[in-house]
Amino acid sequence: MRLGFIGTGTITRAIVTGLLRVAAPFESITLSPRNAGTAAALAALDSRISVCRTNQEVLDSCDVACLAVVPQIASEVLEALDFTARHTILSLMAGISIADVQRMTRSGGTVVRAIPLPAVAAARGSTAICPPHEVARRLFASVGAAVEVDDERKFDALSAVTATMASFYAVLETQAAWLVKQGVEYDSARAYLSAYCVGLANDAVERAQPFSSLVEQSMTPGGINEQLHTELSRRGSYSHYSDALDHVMGRIEGKA
Repeated sequence: MRLGFIGTGTITRAIVTGLLRVAAPFESITLSPRNAGTAAALAALDSRISVCRTNQEVLDSCDVACLAVVPQIASEVLEALDFTARHTILSLMAGISIADVQRMTRSGGTVVRAIPLPAVAAARGSTAICPPHEVARRLFASVGAAVEVDDERKFDALSAVTATMASFYAVLETQAAWLVKQGVEYDSARAYLSAYCVGLANDAVERAQPFSSLVEQSMTPGGINEQLHTELSRRGSYSHYSDALDHVMGRIEGKA
């Protein structure tokens, strides 16, 4: 596999780092000169990784073209390049449809959208893929979970739930602040909660049950888990979460 990245930022760094971590097979990786420091640092990690002088040189050197430029400049960057039908195009750009990528690239080749999350750097991330495609699945399954969907609305829904990152950490910060009020040092609270979340995440992966089943199994009648869950349910906390996701989805779909 000859991979090329147009755009060398956070996403590119995470993918390349993850591929090297798991010793994924590839023939070469070529990087655009944008963000020269990041590109040079990645190239220094493996002799098969190189930085090109231009974006066109990246395309000329690869079969799988990963588009990782920010959406605001996508049209300007991509329309200046000559894609060919041999390229499998993996669009990592948020909010840009397959049809728009096809228009910008004018290649007639395959276009696949993907949302790799930062944890792919540690080979623990999840990546949404649309439409299902063997090359994309093989690439992203090597650095975590590859989840394929067959239409862009489902893909947009998976994109919407990534808006929960900040609120996830906000809940942890709320718990840490509460522990500090009880006299626990913040560093200790943070260490405890971080490892606690790792344990829960591991259970979610290993037990492979519906989350509703894990909810029930986490509660004993009259226990403290049941108490907290019941109080949050009564206050409508979970429904607020769902409503907020509806608003995010509306924004992604251009309805808000």
